[in-house]
Amino acid sequence: MYCGRLEEALEYAERGAQEEPDYPWIWLQVGKLRAHFGDQAGALDAVKQGLKLEPGDYEFLTLQEEIKAGATLEQMEYHWINPDADQMLQQGLGKDVDDKQRALACIRVDEAGLAEFYELFCPERYCYEKNAPCCEFRYPVKEHLVELSFRMNEAGLSKMGTDWLRQLKERLDSGEWLTHTPEGEPEGILTGVFVDQTRHIGLVYQQPGDDQYFQLFLNPDGTKADAIWSSTESNKPEVYTEEEMSAIEQHIKNTFGEFENVFHELVSPDIHVDICVVPPSEERDYYTLVTMGMGAHRMNVPEELAEYKLERAELAIALPPDWKLDEESLKDERWYWPIGLLKVLARLPISGDTWLGFGHTMDKQSPFAENTALCGALLAGPQDVVWNGGEVCTLPSGEEVNFYQVIPLYRNELKYKLEHDADALLEKMAGVSFVVNPTRQNAITRGTFAAEDFTGDMDDAAWHLESIQEKGLPVDEINAYNHMAIYLRWCMEHDLMSVEFMERYWEQVQPFMADLSRADLRGFIRDQLNGQFFGALFNKEGAAFAGYYYGEADSPYFPSDIDNYALEYFGPEQYYSEKFQEEAYLFIPFDEDYYQAMAKVIEKRFVNWQGQDFDEATLEPSDLAKAMMKYLNCECIYFPAMTDDDPIMSVYNYAKRESIKEGFVPVLIKADDEILWECLIMNSDPDSDGEDDYTFDPDKVAKYRKKMLAAPLKDGKTVLQEMIGQRKEEAEDDNMDWDEDILGEMVGGYDNRRFSSYWNSDSKMTYPLILAKIPVKNPWKVFAYLPFGDWNECPDTQSLMAVAKYWFEQYGAVPAVMTHDELEFLLPTPVSQEKAMDAAVEQYGFCPDVIDQGPEEATVGALADVLRQSTVWYFWWD
Repeated sequence: MYCGRLEEALEYAERGAQEEPDYPWIWLQVGKLRAHFGDQAGALDAVKQGLKLEPGDYEFLTLQEEIKAGATLEQMEYHWINPDADQMLQQGLGKDVDDKQRALACIRVDEAGLAEFYELFCPERYCYEKNAPCCEFRYPVKEHLVELSFRMNEAGLSKMGTDWLRQLKERLDSGEWLTHTPEGEPEGILTGVFVDQTRHIGLVYQQPGDDQYFQLFLNPDGTKADAIWSSTESNKPEVYTEEEMSAIEQHIKNTFGEFENVFHELVSPDIHVDICVVPPSEERDYYTLVTMGMGAHRMNVPEELAEYKLERAELAIALPPDWKLDEESLKDERWYWPIGLLKVLARLPISGDTWLGFGHTMDKQSPFAENTALCGALLAGPQDVVWNGGEVCTLPSGEEVNFYQVIPLYRNELKYKLEHDADALLEKMAGVSFVVNPTRQNAITRGTFAAEDFTGDMDDAAWHLESIQEKGLPVDEINAYNHMAIYLRWCMEHDLMSVEFMERYWEQVQPFMADLSRADLRGFIRDQLNGQFFGALFNKEGAAFAGYYYGEADSPYFPSDIDNYALEYFGPEQYYSEKFQEEAYLFIPFDEDYYQAMAKVIEKRFVNWQGQDFDEATLEPSDLAKAMMKYLNCECIYFPAMTDDDPIMSVYNYAKRESIKEGFVPVLIKADDEILWECLIMNSDPDSDGEDDYTFDPDKVAKYRKKMLAAPLKDGKTVLQEMIGQRKEEAEDDNMDWDEDILGEMVGGYDNRRFSSYWNSDSKMTYPLILAKIPVKNPWKVFAYLPFGDWNECPDTQSLMAVAKYWFEQYGAVPAVMTHDELEFLLPTPVSQEKAMDAAVEQYGFCPDVIDQGPEEATVGALADVLRQSTVWYFWWD
């Protein structure tokens, strides 16, 4: 929330409430965010949930009144937990009032203020890094590039004040800060300008010589503050004692291996950091570079962590055996940067008066060298060390020095860590070597359906113009560029364009960047890009995402999502009409509503792509999966087990849209289900056991299908009435009252709008799946191809077809997912409240186990309460 990403905050809060509904304080955040986005009823419901868990709680009662009063998000956040402290805060009293207000300023962007900042500084021209977590870019001061860093996100930046920002720009442009000569010292040249939320300014100057610099501090009005810091103030760096150095050196040899070569530091302004070079060996085929001297400085560790002895640290980084470490090669940044990274990290706790430990990250904001996109670093425990206990060296005094492995990161890996935690990232990086590789696989994008170096063709407006012209469609030809403009705008907003693109088209793009919400990029695509999209337009991450989402008509696929939106926008009757001639997407009005709707879809695909992971053992279909697809004898798409079902649901939804025109019914089937296989063979080819090598007689299977499709179909309602009658007899035999014990009241339900039967609860992944396009026009006929029933209470094929036909005609229910004992139907809309009880009784007759094998409080009435809210029907037979 305090990063300004409110939609993400709501998404995470809602997810947290689902996963841990008994944690009261998550409901506090859900309530505030729902209210912010206009859902007052949902916000008050969240407060109600919180008060159930914490009756009479001050925060929830206060929030309840503020929601009713229509308070802003900042007003709802402007509180302390303690009622007395909160009353002081509301009166503007207390030592932390200013800090609280500055934090609140970082929640929402002042669009007008931000636009003024962009107009003044044009940061996008200078490799602008925003919200990472600060806003930084290289700003030219009299043709000398200076790092200009606003120590806040864009929400905070938007409230700095246009007049003050203008004065800051004027001082920078005038060059008055470009050089400064401290008394008795050499002249320094400005290298960095740091601005905090209080408008105080820090000016960093570089002096001749290595690591010689000083910093001036200015008040908001530009006058000098009393403080000044200089690297030359103390000529005596902090160093280990002789006994401590001996212990550290021996520890490095015991842990990482023997070494003879040491990169000695010539100039040491604060600490003396040497770097030991442990050469490759038979056990470890890589160099290990280890700092020796960083731990002489005791870091500023929080008091609550004092017992863990984290004040001292040294760092290690691993390099491949062919890494060049000779003096001449190290003049080239491509070979030197790991050494520079160790030195920067070693001094970071001093310059920032902070500390480094496990899981901490460093963001350089730009690649370490021209041959790599690595731009950040993570500290982890020592990797592949010679002896256990290598992570800590105990000094003669009893103090401890902790050793950490430095692992360079890509931008999205760093972002993933910040959004989750270090353990989550390290789990994601399983299989990625800790040995530095400038072009290693990206842990976030690996394992997806796309290669990272995608540079191929994506789209060409000529294809869409041809459709307009050949079919004589009554639309403006500029509409051929509509969907392309949406995708380009989203990528520009999310910094996915290549440096080459931004430099080449800067003059044309710059006016758009000031306010992309008002930008019409269609003319730019037509005139400057010749109507073509290709991977090279995007940066490394953008190209990888394009290869996944826009490169091939795979899963998911941007043009298919556009078609899905067209179907939703126009409705089936118009979408499939002669007027549109299968080109409905060209008729969608090009406006902000269209963009915002598709932006949400693209964002969802992007998040899935970043977090997706696959079970490598299932990447190729098993023998059973291959047999299942051969048995089905129709177009099939195989999906390996994955952590996010977005690709699966994308393809299923695309298939649903296509099915109306093509004449098939899409069904998701558990691919490696031995029992399902046995059921199918048992019904359609009983003479084959099909167990050992999954053999079957295709002719007999075809004959069975033909027989089922040709047989007179029973009346579905009659079949259900017979089943309900059987349930009533069973209740009577068990001395249960039908109305009270079985039916019950229509309460206690929930909404079910997601398929659940294809999830593996142990692995937290989907099962391997097959999407089968069953070649029948009527959905009830899929059971002729998938005769999985006729065992225990599960109905036979004819009964399944009869009931499915009835439910399709009554409710629009379509069979969608199948395992050996589970069946799910998908509905266009939930059953009405008036019909919910009747439908629930029918479902109990059809599948008694959904009640009888359910929780103790399960009743038909509770099921009815589910049905009136749900578009997915779930059945399970024991």
